[in-house]
Amino acid sequence: MSAVIANHRSGPLRGISNLLYRRSTLYLLLLLTPPLLWFGVIYIGSLFALLWQSFYTFDDFTMAVTPDLTLANYVALFNPANYDIILRTLTMAIAVSLASAVLAFPIAYYMARFASPKEKAFFYIAVMLPMWASYIVKAYAWTVILAKGGIFYWLIQQLHLETLLGSLLTVPGVGGNTLSTSHLGRFLVFT
Repeated sequence: MSAVIANHRSGPLRGISNLLYRRSTLYLLLLLTPPLLWFGVIYIGSLFALLWQSFYTFDDFTMAVTPDLTLANYVALFNPANYDIILRTLTMAIAVSLASAVLAFPIAYYMARFASPKEKAFFYIAVMLPMWASYIVKAYAWTVILAKGGIFYWLIQQLHLETLLGSLLTVPGVGGNTLSTSHLGRFLVFT
């Protein structure tokens, strides 16, 4: 019996275990290699494929993508008709990033400094759960919530704030026909 235990302690798995224990950087490298390979191949590879396809163009008559490499798509970006789109996109991205930081930092500070282990688990799940849902599903759900006849409009009616919302939606650069189609509604959805 003691021979089996002694043999087990000096087997090949024990040697690998001792090697990984002594060389923690090797152990870390072996743990991180599969996710980093996935990241490199799937994520960065798909970005390069998207970049490569951005040099293709399409035939205006058939609307089929042609593999002729051209810079026409990038020239079209600097068309004066696209300046407004680029400006609105950058403005929305900056506003959503700032609003997300304003919401995230107090939660992160509370979690790091004051939260009990159960509260940390709750906040972690509350923060991560929306990331697990599909972005398109979330955007559509929020669009329905903010649409006329949605939950948000019902709440506004119960609080008798229809005139306030109506006047807010008439502000240029903020409003629109409904909250779900306005810049304010898109800001709420993205944040």
